[in-house]
Amino acid sequence: MQPTREKILHYLEKFPSSSAKEIGRYLDMTAANIRYHLEFLVDSENVQISGKRPTGGAGRPILLYTLTPATIGMNLGPLIEAALESIEINIAGESIKQEIAKNLAKEYINLEMNPVSRFNNALDYLNSLNYHASWEAHPEGPQIELRHCPYADLAQTHPYLCQIDQNLITFLFETPMELIKKRSFNKNPYSPCIFKPSFETA
Repeated sequence: MQPTREKILHYLEKFPSSSAKEIGRYLDMTAANIRYHLEFLVDSENVQISGKRPTGGAGRPILLYTLTPATIGMNLGPLIEAALESIEINIAGESIKQEIAKNLAKEYINLEMNPVSRFNNALDYLNSLNYHASWEAHPEGPQIELRHCPYADLAQTHPYLCQIDQNLITFLFETPMELIKKRSFNKNPYSPCIFKPSFETA
């Protein structure tokens, strides 16, 4: 996990129900910077909003954060990291990545709808997995944008996870898709991964 986020988790373990300003004071960072990391940690279900504190004025109440029960009581991070490393060592061709993508989509129901409704249904499913997916029209076909990576820290050390995303999108939209722009994790963490239909030529 990114070092700053690890420090935030360690702080909240000792001082639950803390504000972004309090965490920032401890880590010598601005509250705005801490809020950026807290947003990621909330999305990844490591941290939750535990309450609000009045400001004493007319401003918005101050949000308080604490670790989620799963973060406090489970050892999932090292386990997942070890499992991913094992997969990377033993990966054979595309088969295992396709199998993982199908497992991610196991709750997806491809309803008998018109093409537009099926397309929107696939987008809704991606968003249920926290990808923040959207699309843009282009002459060669709609481009799918994933504006949030639900496992951003892992994807930086295990880039084959991006290929699993590609297989997942191919499965959901029932057409071969290719990654044409990859998220710039360090320069702009809000940059999207962009996929477009892949039309192979003979």
